[in-house]
Amino acid sequence: MQKLTRDNIIYFLEPGTPPAVTIDSGEELMVETWDAFEGVRDPRVLEEKSLKGPAIGPIHVNGAEPGDALRVEFLSIVPKEDPAHMIMPGRGFLEEEFTEAYPTVMRLEDGNIVLPSGLKLPLCPSMGLVATTPTYRQSTASDSGPYGGDIDMKELVEGSTLFLPVFVPGGMLAMGDCHAVVGDGAVAGTGAECSSDTHIRVTVEKGMNISGPRAITPDHYVVLSHGEELGPAMKQAVRDMVDFLVEEKGMAPYDAYTLCSLAGDVRVSRTFRPISPVKMMLSRQALDQLG
Repeated sequence: MQKLTRDNIIYFLEPGTPPAVTIDSGEELMVETWDAFEGVRDPRVLEEKSLKGPAIGPIHVNGAEPGDALRVEFLSIVPKEDPAHMIMPGRGFLEEEFTEAYPTVMRLEDGNIVLPSGLKLPLCPSMGLVATTPTYRQSTASDSGPYGGDIDMKELVEGSTLFLPVFVPGGMLAMGDCHAVVGDGAVAGTGAECSSDTHIRVTVEKGMNISGPRAITPDHYVVLSHGEELGPAMKQAVRDMVDFLVEEKGMAPYDAYTLCSLAGDVRVSRTFRPISPVKMMLSRQALDQLG
Protein backbone atom coordinates (compact mmCIF):
# COMPACT_ATOMS: atom_id res chain seq x y z
CA MET A 1 0.00 0.00 0.00
CA GLN A 2 1.31 3.43 -0.94
CA LYS A 3 1.72 6.20 1.66
CA LEU A 4 1.28 9.90 0.98
CA THR A 5 3.30 11.86 3.54
CA ARG A 6 2.55 15.32 4.83
CA ASP A 7 5.53 16.66 2.88
CA ASN A 8 3.01 16.87 0.02
CA ILE A 9 1.26 19.94 1.43
CA ILE A 10 -0.89 22.20 -0.73
CA TYR A 11 -2.94 25.34 -0.07
CA PHE A 12 -4.82 25.50 -3.36
CA LEU A 13 -6.84 23.11 -5.48
CA GLU A 14 -5.70 23.93 -8.97
CA PRO A 15 -6.26 22.20 -12.32
CA GLY A 16 -2.99 21.17 -13.92
CA THR A 17 -1.15 20.60 -10.64
CA PRO A 18 1.00 17.45 -10.93
CA PRO A 19 -0.31 14.63 -8.74
CA ALA A 20 1.53 13.78 -5.54
CA VAL A 21 0.52 10.14 -6.05
CA THR A 22 -1.44 8.10 -8.60
CA ILE A 23 -3.63 5.17 -7.61
CA ASP A 24 -6.03 2.78 -9.31
CA SER A 25 -9.77 2.70 -8.64
CA GLY A 26 -10.40 0.60 -5.54
CA GLU A 27 -6.86 1.02 -4.24
CA GLU A 28 -6.12 1.73 -0.59
CA LEU A 29 -3.80 4.52 0.52
CA MET A 30 -2.31 5.85 3.77
CA VAL A 31 -2.43 9.64 4.01
CA GLU A 32 -0.47 11.55 6.66
CA THR A 33 -2.09 14.92 7.37
CA TRP A 34 -1.06 18.07 9.23
CA ASP A 35 -3.26 19.73 11.81
CA ALA A 36 -4.76 23.08 10.82
CA PHE A 37 -1.94 24.90 12.63
CA GLU A 38 0.83 22.86 10.96
CA GLY A 39 2.18 22.01 14.41
CA VAL A 40 2.38 25.63 15.60
CA ARG A 41 0.99 26.27 19.08
CA ASP A 42 2.06 29.91 19.63
CA PRO A 43 -0.87 32.22 18.71
CA ARG A 44 1.51 35.09 17.92
CA VAL A 45 3.22 32.96 15.28
CA LEU A 46 -0.15 31.84 13.95
CA GLU A 47 -1.37 35.43 13.61
CA GLU A 48 1.67 36.25 11.51
CA LYS A 49 1.43 33.04 9.52
CA SER A 50 -2.38 33.08 9.12
CA LEU A 51 -4.31 29.84 8.77
CA LYS A 52 -4.01 28.59 5.20
CA GLY A 53 -5.94 25.32 5.42
CA PRO A 54 -3.13 22.82 4.77
CA ALA A 55 -4.21 19.84 2.68
CA ILE A 56 -2.29 16.81 1.44
CA GLY A 57 -2.40 15.83 -2.21
CA PRO A 58 -3.44 15.87 -4.92
CA ILE A 59 -4.28 12.21 -5.49
CA HIS A 60 -4.86 11.17 -9.11
CA VAL A 61 -7.24 8.22 -9.49
CA ASN A 62 -6.88 6.40 -12.77
CA GLY A 63 -10.07 6.35 -14.84
CA ALA A 64 -11.83 9.21 -13.05
CA GLU A 65 -13.40 11.66 -15.52
CA PRO A 66 -15.81 14.61 -15.24
CA GLY A 67 -19.31 13.27 -14.56
CA ASP A 68 -17.96 10.46 -12.38
CA ALA A 69 -17.66 10.55 -8.60
CA LEU A 70 -14.98 9.43 -6.18
CA ARG A 71 -16.09 7.16 -3.36
CA VAL A 72 -13.74 7.80 -0.46
CA GLU A 73 -14.00 5.22 2.32
CA PHE A 74 -12.40 6.12 5.64
CA LEU A 75 -11.06 2.83 6.94
CA SER A 76 -9.26 4.38 9.91
CA ILE A 77 -8.39 7.86 11.20
CA VAL A 78 -5.67 7.84 13.86
CA PRO A 79 -4.48 11.08 15.52
CA LYS A 80 -0.68 11.33 15.56
CA GLU A 81 0.09 14.09 18.05
CA ASP A 82 -1.56 15.92 20.92
CA PRO A 83 -4.38 18.16 19.61
CA ALA A 84 -4.85 21.87 20.16
CA HIS A 85 -7.72 24.35 20.11
CA MET A 86 -7.11 28.01 19.40
CA ILE A 87 -9.36 31.02 20.02
CA MET A 88 -8.09 33.62 17.55
CA PRO A 89 -9.12 37.30 17.29
CA GLY A 90 -11.78 37.80 14.65
CA ARG A 91 -12.95 34.17 14.57
CA GLY A 92 -15.86 32.32 16.10
CA PHE A 93 -19.45 33.11 16.98
CA LEU A 94 -18.59 35.52 19.81
CA GLU A 95 -15.62 37.28 18.21
CA GLU A 96 -16.65 40.67 19.61
CA GLU A 97 -16.57 39.32 23.17
CA PHE A 98 -13.57 36.99 23.01
CA THR A 99 -10.92 39.19 21.46
CA GLU A 100 -7.71 37.66 22.82
CA ALA A 101 -5.78 34.69 21.46
CA TYR A 102 -6.23 31.68 23.76
CA PRO A 103 -4.55 28.34 23.00
CA THR A 104 -5.58 25.08 24.67
CA VAL A 105 -3.24 22.15 24.17
CA MET A 106 -4.68 18.77 25.10
CA ARG A 107 -3.25 15.30 25.40
CA LEU A 108 -4.43 11.95 24.08
CA GLU A 109 -5.05 9.33 26.76
CA ASP A 110 -6.94 6.03 26.73
CA GLY A 111 -9.36 6.97 23.95
CA ASN A 112 -9.96 10.49 25.28
CA ILE A 113 -8.65 13.98 24.83
CA VAL A 114 -7.71 15.48 28.19
CA LEU A 115 -7.96 19.24 28.70
CA PRO A 116 -5.52 21.05 31.01
CA SER A 117 -8.28 21.10 33.67
CA GLY A 118 -8.40 17.29 33.59
CA LEU A 119 -11.77 17.24 31.82
CA LYS A 120 -11.97 14.28 29.45
CA LEU A 121 -13.86 14.08 26.15
CA PRO A 122 -14.20 10.87 24.14
CA LEU A 123 -11.93 10.82 21.10
CA CYS A 124 -13.91 10.98 17.83
CA PRO A 125 -11.49 11.68 14.95
CA SER A 126 -13.03 13.13 11.79
CA MET A 127 -11.55 14.56 8.59
CA GLY A 128 -12.48 18.22 8.17
CA LEU A 129 -11.23 18.96 4.66
CA VAL A 130 -11.85 16.57 1.78
CA ALA A 131 -12.07 17.82 -1.79
CA THR A 132 -11.76 17.04 -5.43
CA THR A 133 -10.23 19.73 -7.62
CA PRO A 134 -12.72 22.05 -9.36
CA THR A 135 -12.14 23.52 -12.82
CA TYR A 136 -10.85 26.76 -11.26
CA ARG A 137 -8.20 27.66 -8.67
CA GLN A 138 -9.64 27.33 -5.18
CA SER A 139 -8.11 27.94 -1.76
CA THR A 140 -8.27 25.04 0.68
CA ALA A 141 -8.85 27.40 3.62
CA SER A 142 -12.29 27.95 5.17
CA ASP A 143 -14.35 27.38 2.06
CA SER A 144 -16.58 24.71 0.58
CA GLY A 145 -18.58 24.02 -2.55
CA PRO A 146 -19.76 21.26 -4.88
CA TYR A 147 -16.20 19.87 -4.80
CA GLY A 148 -16.35 19.39 -1.00
CA GLY A 149 -13.65 21.44 0.69
CA ASP A 150 -13.44 22.55 4.32
CA ILE A 151 -16.74 20.91 5.22
CA ASP A 152 -15.91 20.27 8.92
CA MET A 153 -18.38 17.38 9.06
CA LYS A 154 -17.89 15.76 12.46
CA GLU A 155 -19.72 12.63 11.32
CA LEU A 156 -16.98 11.86 8.74
CA VAL A 157 -15.37 9.29 11.02
CA GLU A 158 -13.85 5.85 10.60
CA GLY A 159 -16.41 3.66 8.82
CA SER A 160 -17.87 6.58 6.83
CA THR A 161 -17.92 7.01 3.05
CA LEU A 162 -17.87 10.32 1.20
CA PHE A 163 -18.90 10.74 -2.45
CA LEU A 164 -17.45 13.72 -4.32
CA PRO A 165 -18.08 14.86 -7.92
CA VAL A 166 -15.18 14.67 -10.36
CA PHE A 167 -14.49 17.86 -12.32
CA VAL A 168 -11.02 17.25 -13.79
CA PRO A 169 -9.36 14.05 -15.04
CA GLY A 170 -8.16 11.91 -12.14
CA GLY A 171 -10.36 13.76 -9.65
CA MET A 172 -7.25 15.20 -7.96
CA LEU A 173 -8.34 14.46 -4.39
CA ALA A 174 -6.92 16.25 -1.34
CA MET A 175 -7.59 16.09 2.39
CA GLY A 176 -6.50 17.48 5.75
CA ASP A 177 -7.70 19.40 8.83
CA CYS A 178 -8.35 16.36 11.04
CA HIS A 179 -10.20 16.94 14.31
CA ALA A 180 -9.75 14.76 17.39
CA VAL A 181 -13.18 16.05 18.42
CA VAL A 182 -15.32 18.96 17.22
CA GLY A 183 -18.85 20.21 17.77
CA ASP A 184 -21.28 21.36 15.11
CA GLY A 185 -20.52 25.00 14.42
CA ALA A 186 -17.02 24.87 15.93
CA VAL A 187 -18.35 27.91 17.76
CA ALA A 188 -15.05 29.25 19.14
CA GLY A 189 -13.37 28.96 15.73
CA THR A 190 -11.67 25.56 15.65
CA GLY A 191 -11.99 21.99 16.81
CA ALA A 192 -9.38 19.93 18.63
CA GLU A 193 -7.02 20.17 15.68
CA CYS A 194 -4.70 17.22 15.18
CA SER A 195 -2.45 15.56 12.64
CA SER A 196 -3.37 12.06 11.54
CA ASP A 197 -2.52 8.85 9.80
CA THR A 198 -5.62 8.12 7.72
CA HIS A 199 -6.28 4.92 5.81
CA ILE A 200 -8.63 5.35 2.84
CA ARG A 201 -9.94 3.40 -0.13
CA VAL A 202 -10.83 5.41 -3.24
CA THR A 203 -13.10 4.04 -5.96
CA VAL A 204 -14.35 5.64 -9.17
CA GLU A 205 -18.14 5.61 -9.52
CA LYS A 206 -18.66 5.95 -13.27
CA GLY A 207 -21.37 8.31 -14.48
CA MET A 208 -22.74 9.02 -11.01
CA ASN A 209 -23.36 12.68 -11.96
CA ILE A 210 -23.94 14.03 -8.46
CA SER A 211 -24.08 17.79 -8.02
CA GLY A 212 -22.33 17.91 -4.66
CA PRO A 213 -20.97 15.88 -1.75
CA ARG A 214 -22.89 13.00 -0.24
CA ALA A 215 -21.91 10.79 2.67
CA ILE A 216 -22.89 7.57 4.35
CA THR A 217 -21.93 7.50 8.03
CA PRO A 218 -22.57 4.76 10.58
CA ASP A 219 -25.85 6.45 11.54
CA HIS A 220 -26.93 8.74 8.67
CA TYR A 221 -27.15 9.38 4.97
CA VAL A 222 -26.04 12.97 4.39
CA VAL A 223 -26.23 15.50 1.56
CA LEU A 224 -24.18 18.67 1.83
CA SER A 225 -25.04 22.11 0.57
CA HIS A 226 -23.31 25.47 0.96
CA GLY A 227 -23.93 29.17 0.61
CA GLU A 228 -23.21 32.71 1.71
CA GLU A 229 -26.59 32.81 3.44
CA LEU A 230 -27.66 30.04 5.78
CA GLY A 231 -31.38 30.10 4.93
CA PRO A 232 -31.01 29.36 1.21
CA ALA A 233 -28.24 26.83 1.92
CA MET A 234 -30.44 24.94 4.38
CA LYS A 235 -33.38 24.94 1.97
CA GLN A 236 -31.13 23.58 -0.78
CA ALA A 237 -29.89 20.78 1.47
CA VAL A 238 -33.48 19.73 2.17
CA ARG A 239 -34.35 19.97 -1.52
CA ASP A 240 -31.36 17.79 -2.41
CA MET A 241 -32.41 15.13 0.09
CA VAL A 242 -35.99 15.13 -1.20
CA ASP A 243 -34.70 14.80 -4.77
CA PHE A 244 -32.49 11.86 -3.73
CA LEU A 245 -35.43 10.05 -2.13
CA VAL A 246 -37.65 10.66 -5.15
CA GLU A 247 -35.15 9.96 -7.92
CA GLU A 248 -33.08 7.18 -6.39
CA LYS A 249 -35.40 5.58 -3.84
CA GLY A 250 -38.67 5.90 -5.76
CA MET A 251 -40.61 7.80 -3.13
CA ALA A 252 -43.47 10.16 -3.98
CA PRO A 253 -42.41 13.79 -3.43
CA TYR A 254 -44.83 14.50 -0.56
CA ASP A 255 -43.87 11.24 1.16
CA ALA A 256 -40.17 12.07 0.79
CA TYR A 257 -40.66 15.55 2.23
CA THR A 258 -42.63 14.06 5.14
CA LEU A 259 -39.88 11.53 5.87
CA CYS A 260 -37.29 14.32 5.95
CA SER A 261 -39.38 16.11 8.56
CA LEU A 262 -39.74 13.00 10.74
CA ALA A 263 -36.35 11.27 10.43
CA GLY A 264 -34.05 14.04 9.21
CA ASP A 265 -31.99 16.82 10.71
CA VAL A 266 -30.57 19.98 9.17
CA ARG A 267 -27.31 20.97 10.82
CA VAL A 268 -24.62 23.56 10.26
CA SER A 269 -21.04 22.34 10.30
CA ARG A 270 -19.72 25.87 10.80
CA THR A 271 -20.69 29.41 9.93
CA PHE A 272 -19.53 33.04 10.06
CA ARG A 273 -17.16 32.29 7.21
CA PRO A 274 -17.60 33.46 3.59
CA ILE A 275 -19.24 30.14 2.70
CA SER A 276 -21.06 27.97 5.25
CA PRO A 277 -21.50 24.22 4.74
CA VAL A 278 -24.91 22.79 5.68
CA LYS A 279 -25.80 19.12 6.00
CA MET A 280 -29.18 17.39 5.69
CA MET A 281 -29.00 14.12 7.57
CA LEU A 282 -31.44 11.23 7.24
CA SER A 283 -31.50 8.37 9.72
CA ARG A 284 -29.98 5.16 8.33
CA GLN A 285 -32.66 3.26 10.27
CA ALA A 286 -35.27 4.84 8.00
CA LEU A 287 -33.22 4.86 4.80
CA ASP A 288 -32.21 1.20 5.02
CA GLN A 289 -35.89 0.19 4.92
CA LEU A 290 -36.19 1.75 1.45
CA GLY A 291 -33.75 -0.73 -0.08
